[in-house]
Amino acid sequence: MAMQQCSANAQIHSAGERVKTLEILLKGSVRMSYPGNKEEIVLKTGSVIGVAESPDSAYLYNYEAIDEVAIYSYPFENYLDIDKVISVNKKIAPVVASATVSNAYGVYKFLCAVQSEADHMYQKLQDDLRNYPSLCNSMGKNPEDFSAIEELDPASEDLEVHPWQISFLKSFYNYDDKLQKDLYGLGVEMCVGVIYNSMQFIHEITEKILDYKEYMKSLKEETFTFRSAFNDLSMKKSDMERASEAILEEGNVPLVENAKDTIMAYAGVDSFTRDKMTQLLDNYARLKDRTSTDENVRKLRRGITDQFYKIYTKAILRYFSEQRSGKKAPLEVELFLRFGFLDERVVSEDDFAMLYRINHTYIPDPNGKILTVPEWLRLIYDMEVMPSKNEFDLDYPAYLREQKQSGEITEAQAEAMLDDEVERVTFEIKNLVALGNRMTFGRISVFSPLFDSVNQMMPLDKCFASQERINEELRKLREVDFQCFYREYQFSDEETGVPTLTLHKECLPYVILMPNIGTRSVLWQEIDGKKRSTSARMLMPIFSLEDFSLAVTRMCGEFRWEMCKTEQGVHWNDISDPSLTAEYADFLQYYRKNSGLNSDQKEKVKKALQKAGNNYRKVFVADYVLYVMYEANGSLRLSKVSRDILYRYCPLSFDVGEKLISNGQYSELIHRRQNRGLQMSKPIENLVKKREREGLEVPQELYDEVTYLKR
Repeated sequence: MAMQQCSANAQIHSAGERVKTLEILLKGSVRMSYPGNKEEIVLKTGSVIGVAESPDSAYLYNYEAIDEVAIYSYPFENYLDIDKVISVNKKIAPVVASATVSNAYGVYKFLCAVQSEADHMYQKLQDDLRNYPSLCNSMGKNPEDFSAIEELDPASEDLEVHPWQISFLKSFYNYDDKLQKDLYGLGVEMCVGVIYNSMQFIHEITEKILDYKEYMKSLKEETFTFRSAFNDLSMKKSDMERASEAILEEGNVPLVENAKDTIMAYAGVDSFTRDKMTQLLDNYARLKDRTSTDENVRKLRRGITDQFYKIYTKAILRYFSEQRSGKKAPLEVELFLRFGFLDERVVSEDDFAMLYRINHTYIPDPNGKILTVPEWLRLIYDMEVMPSKNEFDLDYPAYLREQKQSGEITEAQAEAMLDDEVERVTFEIKNLVALGNRMTFGRISVFSPLFDSVNQMMPLDKCFASQERINEELRKLREVDFQCFYREYQFSDEETGVPTLTLHKECLPYVILMPNIGTRSVLWQEIDGKKRSTSARMLMPIFSLEDFSLAVTRMCGEFRWEMCKTEQGVHWNDISDPSLTAEYADFLQYYRKNSGLNSDQKEKVKKALQKAGNNYRKVFVADYVLYVMYEANGSLRLSKVSRDILYRYCPLSFDVGEKLISNGQYSELIHRRQNRGLQMSKPIENLVKKREREGLEVPQELYDEVTYLKR
């Protein structure tokens, strides 16, 4: 036994040294840390330095004096020496037992940190793998094949500590005062037993820490090439974005006070609505936690929501009326209608400045397909499009018929309401705007239509769904699934003598930007009424927290499914009448008997169905996302069966096919598709050539059809 004094910051033992002694800490505190980790365990008086290691092995941890310390040093040749040390120091045995439990708990918390680090590393790898194809596309680079690392597994569940051990340790740690008084005082044997059990626990945890460290080291080594490629592309993209980022005009952001009063005065709401909304907003602004799910807070949000759309309806109708005479609405009203801004007290200065700048520099979509809610409602108001379906899947004429049949309105009223601009806009706000706003917000339990900075999870300029960004994502998708928005139609031209032909034309969807900071984009309806040549209606948050590529691809997958169901009607799942939905439903219903799937693939289908609540559409959409975002870039993710169905009904463009034709999983599918395209285009080409030889006019529609069939 030897007494030793160490000054503050002195190194007592370093990782890698041989373990020869045990030290009991009599005075001061010691920092115990694992090399390369910022986490540390503070050993208090009574701690035994060395219980985490084995005799004559290497120290796994570093031990450094935090302040001036005094320690007793004992030879450590085998584990029985611990019993000897405690027996010699019976008076301090309770203190040593308490300290050892505390240190075991500290090592357990260190394990949790290492476990979290490993889980984060694996999850980031999965996120990067998912984002890699779109990152390559944005940089104009062909993705490399990293299929080998896609099969890497997360850390084994065997590395986790048994729950009973954790509960037992926490109980000893939490009841330390009581144990020192009632248990440790019963005799040194009790203390020795607790010390040995805690020491064993420390050793088990340390082994798991080492296993996690080895797992992370292996994961880094196996993914080094991918991470280097991904990080290099990410840095280049960031540099390009910074270099090309448009610099907004600084200017002075106008000062806004009492916005709600200005907006409600403009809307011309009655005094009851004004006073009630004022009280609700005052109560809301005073909340300490505006994201609380407490029932009183939820009731407050529901009250605001009810009044919000009453004000919105009156404001937008006056806005449209005054637009005709060239009057400009106050800034507060424009921000309210476009973004849901109503009360500056719940909006940060930076967010308000960004709302002002986005509004000031906003440029409408030249194609008229990407629309804010005011722009969309203007089309309804001007009777350029019909109002959308309601929550019961009834379009506006069907809704009026139902109201008439139930006796709510007369036939004369129904006819008048069909073309009444106010009724049409009111119907659209009550249904698409109110329901769609809630749906795209994504977090239903905390939904409020107000623009509130507490919902902002990334800078507004980074998540703003501009028409440029959405059009770019739609362009990229149509380069892969080029047939997505094409519809059949009958064409004939009597003047030029062209007979009736079945041709195809593209009908791009409307994307309506809901006034919220949301996490979900959805397909609202695939066609307008019964006309199949009309545009689909898709909803996105105007500030989308979802990956744009993923959001657009998922909506298009939903469109593919719903459009097929509309075309097939009651036969949508009838395999005797083959279609995308029928074949996919059959595949998912009978996957267990499908000889084209191996056991692993069958298990994946089973899990996919469980995750989707046995909803076939959700499973299809998830596969469609993999098909467009990964398979089209050469990263195979699907089974042969699902790939075959998707390729037959959602064929990849010829340009994409050329890149995949050497892949054995696609070569036969591509050759079959190319031959079919050539066969289908031949009659049209012959008609075009004949008319050209005879000097007759060739309608542009025929040229377009040939191009379509050869894409």
